[in-house]
Parts: sequence; C-alpha cells; structure tokens
Amino acid sequence: MDHRKADPTWMCGSLGISVHWTSGTVLLNGKSLPYREAVDRFDPVRFAKRLAAVGAGHCIFTLTHAEQYLPLPHPVLERLLPGRTASRDLIGELIEALEAENIRLIAYYNHSCNGEDDPVWKSACGYAAGVKGNLDRFAENICDIVAFIAARYGRGLAGWWFDSSYSVDPRGPHNTISCEMGEWRFPWEALAEAARSGHRECAVTFNAGIGSRFLYASCQDYYAGESVRLDEPFSPEAVPGIRDHRWICIDSPGWMLSAENCAGGFADPRFTQAELKTFVRKQRAAGNMVTFNLQIDQGGILNPKALAALKCLE
Repeated sequence: MDHRKADPTWMCGSLGISVHWTSGTVLLNGKSLPYREAVDRFDPVRFAKRLAAVGAGHCIFTLTHAEQYLPLPHPVLERLLPGRTASRDLIGELIEALEAENIRLIAYYNHSCNGEDDPVWKSACGYAAGVKGNLDRFAENICDIVAFIAARYGRGLAGWWFDSSYSVDPRGPHNTISCEMGEWRFPWEALAEAARSGHRECAVTFNAGIGSRFLYASCQDYYAGESVRLDEPFSPEAVPGIRDHRWICIDSPGWMLSAENCAGGFADPRFTQAELKTFVRKQRAAGNMVTFNLQIDQGGILNPKALAALKCLE
C-alpha cells in the first residue's frame, strides 16, 4: 500500500541550510552553557535573516541528535526523562522568524539510540532492553514524541528528516543496531503518520545513510540524500514520485561545532566557488533539492566563511 500523502513539489530546486544545534554544540571558545540557558539565548530572528541573506528557501534544523534534548516544552519527553526539555518554545519562535523570510522549516529528528552517546535515554525510552523489554513501547514513545511536535506546529513544519534509521531496522545498507531485536521491525508507517498528524502535506524521509536511496517504507516522500562528496554516487535508482535531494557539509564533515573540533574556530569551506556553483546548477537542473550543512556555535552564530561561499551562489 502506498502511504505517501505529501506533495514535495516545492522541493524542486530549493536551496537550503542545515545546522546541528544540539546539546553537544559549544561556543567558539570551546566552553558551553547549560542547555536551557543556551535555548533562552538563541536569537531566531538573527538566524533567519542570515539564511535569507544567502537565498535559502528551506532550513533543516536539528531538534535533537546524539543526546535526546528538545528546545521546547514537551510533556512526553519530560515524562520519559525529566530535565531534557526547555521552557522556551524556541522551535515555535524559529518557525515564525523563518516564515517572515519565506523560508520553510524541515525538522531533523534522531531517536538518539544510535551509538552510546546517551545510554540513560536508551534505557528510559525502552531501546536498550531490546526484545527482552518492550520494543513496541519504544516505537510508541518515539512516535508520541514526534506526534506532539507535529500537532504543536502544524503547517509550520514543511517536512521531517529522520536519521539513524539503520539502528532500528537492519534491512538497509548499514546496520548499527546495538540491542537484541530478533524479528521485530520498526513501524515506519506509524512514524510517518505521527509526523503528518499536524499537517497532511508534511514531507517525510528516513535516512538510510551516505549515498543510499534505500527505502524503509513506501510512505517516504523524498530522499534524505546524505553525501560526503559533491559527486557522491547514489544507489539504487530513484523511484518515480519520490523527490531526490542532496545533503552535504559545506565546512566541517563532523556536522557541528563540538568540543572536539572547535579549536581554530569555524572550518573553511571544503569546496571552491566553481565547484559549488557547478554542483548547485547540476542538481537544480535535475529538479533536486540541495541542502548545505553549516557549523553553528551554541550562541547561534553561523559560520561566516560558509555563509560567504553560499552568498556567491546567488
């Protein structure tokens, strides 16, 4: 059965910016603020204007990554693991700021059970116990977290970019499962329904890893498109009706400004102006969406060298 509901036509040729602003992001000097204080200090209007200045049509903003923290009030997460939410609704304010600049928001969400970054969360959500616990309840917890966000923001979310699919489903080209799952399979259709519960035209993708177009379910609307190289080979062939996409780090291949890679400040662009222009022109001609990931510090400052490179693409 085809569960797809969204029409991702708007993605055709859209150029956007992605950021990993998470509980692991640090200030340029390598220090870090308590998570809730960082949420309170973030300036969404300044952020949106920086994106608008380089012609961004969309933004993939990381709600949560290695550790399960969310920059908004969230009763489901607060019930599962108290202290991991914020009083300020930063995402709601960010949506308003981006809408004022005609920029669509795509929510990046990671269940934070890929690897050992957050063992407390892996136990709290039900992943760690695997089939010896209740994996159906684990999936329900993830879907409930997503459904609350979808209902809260409704049409303010243009899409979802779900990561680390390969740590809850072994069928793709990558497998990072770290608990005993047996024959259990993650309910992708239920997650897609949760993601669209506030807006039926909200586009959904499940990332299968670098260079992969593997589909975990038919309810996917566009490809995640994770790339390391500008000429990244992708396989298998794209399925008609699913929008293709390229997502790539324009500066640090480590995605974010962390305590491990902040020495020396922001990274230089990885590609020349000529390479970037050729890449964007080629992808837009093919009708693909393009997203460049930029370093951002905990204070909300975007990598100015990367922004300058993108400004030249206008």
